Amino acid sequence: MDSSRGGLILMVLAPAVLGLGVTACTPSTSQTPQNTPSFTTTTASPRSAPTPSTRTGSATATTPAPSPPTLAPTAPTAATSHVAAIGPVWPIEPRTVAASPGYGTAVLTAVRTGQHGSFERLTLEFTSSFGEANVGYVPVVHADPSDRVVPLQGSSFLRVAVHGAVAHWPATPSRAYGGPSTVTPGYPTLKQVSIAGDFEAVLSFGIGLDRTAGFQVTRLQSPDRLVVDIAESPPWQMWPDHNLAMAREVQAGSYQGHMPWRNSGASVAWSYAFAVYGWANPVVTRVPGTDSYALAQQGSPDHVTVRAVPQFPTLGRSSIFEIVDTR
Repeated sequence: MDSSRGGLILMVLAPAVLGLGVTACTPSTSQTPQNTPSFTTTTASPRSAPTPSTRTGSATATTPAPSPPTLAPTAPTAATSHVAAIGPVWPIEPRTVAASPGYGTAVLTAVRTGQHGSFERLTLEFTSSFGEANVGYVPVVHADPSDRVVPLQGSSFLRVAVHGAVAHWPATPSRAYGGPSTVTPGYPTLKQVSIAGDFEAVLSFGIGLDRTAGFQVTRLQSPDRLVVDIAESPPWQMWPDHNLAMAREVQAGSYQGHMPWRNSGASVAWSYAFAVYGWANPVVTRVPGTDSYALAQQGSPDHVTVRAVPQFPTLGRSSIFEIVDTR
């Protein structure tokens, strides 16, 4: 089994058990829900279907873009000059960076951004080692603890939560963070970064992006940093396959009855909400007359709309579906 096909199996393993079929630098790991939710689909008129909420809205070592279908990120190398480059195809699923042994309470010292040819970088620097860090997509960024919506430029949003870290908490012996709470680089993909929470030693950030882009997360030391690299636009912008060759392979398998969930736009949309947003029991609402699906989490007003399209439309044979406008 090649690495790209293995990556697809990992992403769709949990929903496959349900009959639907449904990372990033070391030490990053994938994070998916452990329970087994049911699949709910409803139909609404285009007027009543939910739509996304309206939003408003340097670095050190770099990582060269891997050549598809190789998905494992490479070790950091020296920074390169910014050129019009094709971005790497990195995963879009949530990631967790494990805590360092013996970490205390780290204080934020700098928020930096930079462009590195095929990707853009956010660097969060701290006075000392921090705890676990979680990075993943959310429909909208909420402030901690007020739960108000954090206005951010862009149409897609990452939330970063760093445990064992603070910016302005006066109980720490270190000097409080004195930099801006919002940084607006206005890059092609990375539009804006804002502190979203500084509460009970959990420091959170919202990242506004131009689209749902692949990313990787790295912990660096001397000084202690959390680095989030965001891919600029690659040639393949669909999910869950990593490239056209993989999609063709999956399509051939579907003709033989494998992964039947891939022949349903609603099932693929459900899998996307489960894997990318971590929703245990997403509600999928088809917008009649379109290829769009509204995704919502039960008990939450947050929602997003995605497009699920048949990748290989054929007469008399089912085509696999892809979520487009991602990565």
